[in-house]
Amino acid sequence: MIPLRSLALLARRSISPSIACLALVLAISPASAQDSRADWLRDAGHGVFMHFLPSVADGPKAVDAFDVEALARQLERAGARYFVLTLGQNSGFFNAPNAAYDRRTGYSPGERCAARDLPLELSRVLAPRGIRLMLYLPCQAPNGDRRAQAAFGLKAAAGDQHIDEAAAREWAKVIGEWADRYGDRVSGWWFDGGYEWVGFNESIASLYAQAVRHGNPRALVTFNPGVKLIRWTRAEDYTAGELNEPFDQRPSSRFVDGSQWHALTFLGKTWGARDCRFPSDRWAEWVRAVNAKGGAVTLDVGPNYDPGVGPVGAISDAQWKQLEAIAKGAGSRP
Repeated sequence: MIPLRSLALLARRSISPSIACLALVLAISPASAQDSRADWLRDAGHGVFMHFLPSVADGPKAVDAFDVEALARQLERAGARYFVLTLGQNSGFFNAPNAAYDRRTGYSPGERCAARDLPLELSRVLAPRGIRLMLYLPCQAPNGDRRAQAAFGLKAAAGDQHIDEAAAREWAKVIGEWADRYGDRVSGWWFDGGYEWVGFNESIASLYAQAVRHGNPRALVTFNPGVKLIRWTRAEDYTAGELNEPFDQRPSSRFVDGSQWHALTFLGKTWGARDCRFPSDRWAEWVRAVNAKGGAVTLDVGPNYDPGVGPVGAISDAQWKQLEAIAKGAGSRP
């Protein structure tokens, strides 16, 4: 596969336009069943997801207290092969700096995008432990920040808004800055809110995939259509697979119409909760069955925000112990 950054070199060396176009297609096309970027996800079997979402009251300051070493130790002990972190969601606050976002919105550095680069620091402590990093972003500017919505050409109103390619191109610049900075430190992206009713389509998916792969041509992408497990776009490498009730969803084979079978669900009573809603052996049996068919499972856990309770960003003891039991019961760790 030819990285996008090599296309300029191809042009200067008088390679034919058809070959240059082919290189671009290869760079943004989803993984095929024959040569899949998602092989590592299949081999990993399961990973951990965390909604770390600074509130309007905390702002970016919450990021400063995040204990990356404490979390990394927990993930290693829990047998996690990859970890997915939210860059941000609806409030308008993000867990890493982004100059493209600041320029577009007019916010000052550190005002909405944290000065501390949490994904970069996490990648540095996770990689030596053999744990890959993935990132989460919505498919549009945060729906709780009217200023940001207007800046990106959306209706300034509560909730997700209709997006078109013009708005998507501006959001892709924000995605691209992070993707270029992290390069192969980030192995994949999970995009939320790719709903048909907001105008999300194949063209927008391709824009975002191209932005991601400018930084890492092997990075995985997926786009969430809602609570379902389907292949939603031709640009995706794996199914977003958001599920509330997971156990009746099991793959018959590794791929769903050429997309890696993947399910994302929550360990606690809801997203971001820190309790355990099902027994460990039930989770382990399901993960084992999914893995046996070549599928992968990502389990959402809740972070600690209170330094008086323990390290900020750490998983609760109950969920940490359950993750260990799941990994052991599923046969994915010694």
